[in-house]
Amino acid sequence: MKLRKLAKDPGSNTGECPSVYVAEDDPAVMVVQGKYLDADTTAQLQDILDDETAVRIPAETMVLAVEKYLAERERA
Repeated sequence: MKLRKLAKDPGSNTGECPSVYVAEDDPAVMVVQGKYLDADTTAQLQDILDDETAVRIPAETMVLAVEKYLAERERA
């Protein structure tokens, strides 16, 4: 899967985290890069499988990514 970054948290001043990516070969798939959840928060997830994980990301970063995603789809 080849990824292209849609958005990065504008408030983050280190690295590329948190970020949202879209799969170039399957634009219906997004990948989120963020900080691991603590154990108490992870325990609240429902039906998480062995090959799954969750990360936290600011809502603003997700909104920026969705806005860019929708704008790119309109141009296509």
